[in-house]
Amino acid sequence: MLIGHEQLVEDFKGLAERNELSHGYLFCGPARAGKKLFALSFANFLETGDFEESNMLRDSLLLEPNEEGTVGIDEIRRIRNFLWQKPVVSKKRTVVINDVEAMTVEAQNALLKVAEEPPESSLLILVARDPEKLLPTLQSRLQKIYFSPVHSALIENWLKEKFGKGQEAGAIAKLSSGQPGLAWKMLFDGRFREMRKSGEAFLKSGFWARREMIKTLIEPDDFNLSEFLEILLMILSNKEIPAKINLKLWHKILDLRRNTDHLNLNPRLQLENLLNEV
Repeated sequence: MLIGHEQLVEDFKGLAERNELSHGYLFCGPARAGKKLFALSFANFLETGDFEESNMLRDSLLLEPNEEGTVGIDEIRRIRNFLWQKPVVSKKRTVVINDVEAMTVEAQNALLKVAEEPPESSLLILVARDPEKLLPTLQSRLQKIYFSPVHSALIENWLKEKFGKGQEAGAIAKLSSGQPGLAWKMLFDGRFREMRKSGEAFLKSGFWARREMIKTLIEPDDFNLSEFLEILLMILSNKEIPAKINLKLWHKILDLRRNTDHLNLNPRLQLENLLNEV
């Protein structure tokens, strides 16, 4: 369910009905603000007339970064082959690429050729948190759509109406920083809740305790440095630990979080570098 982007829904419905869609869009904005969900819901609208997410589409393709965290030239070849096929039930063949910052330069150049000469029935939607990491030439071929953070009151009402959450809805909505997807994770993702507890403990503990915590944190194979840094930023931004609010620390974590998009960083070394700042 899309929250807070009702006007965009109506705008894109109108563009489709008037046959005025561009061949390519760049959806940008903060993480978990609804960009990917909007793209997939619109693809479903083009096929079925319903503006909601579906996993049963025939004329749509979703690409995510691979296990190495990149989108390479092979994926772009797949996109090209997909777009050049005629639609089966929709007027468009739609490709959604999530986290496009993960595209290699080679892949971006290959995608640029597709964007420069798109098939008439094609629709390309790129989803990004940081569009400036894309080649300027590729950006210039796409219409940029910005997704603003969603007002906390809308998220609170959504949590109450959709999930029957009462008193906790307001607190979670505030902590979500305008990200409905983050609010959902705080409620229903057990692993995320555990990481949040670890983040709070990390910021509150002393130097040696934090050093020991790092060993435990990074031990699981599925430890995600980027996600943990986002949690630290969320905690600091919402002033859950007033005594530890520290602009220098906040900016250092933010810079480190941005670097995780394109650098293969060692989690232990990066977290240990934060120790002297906390």
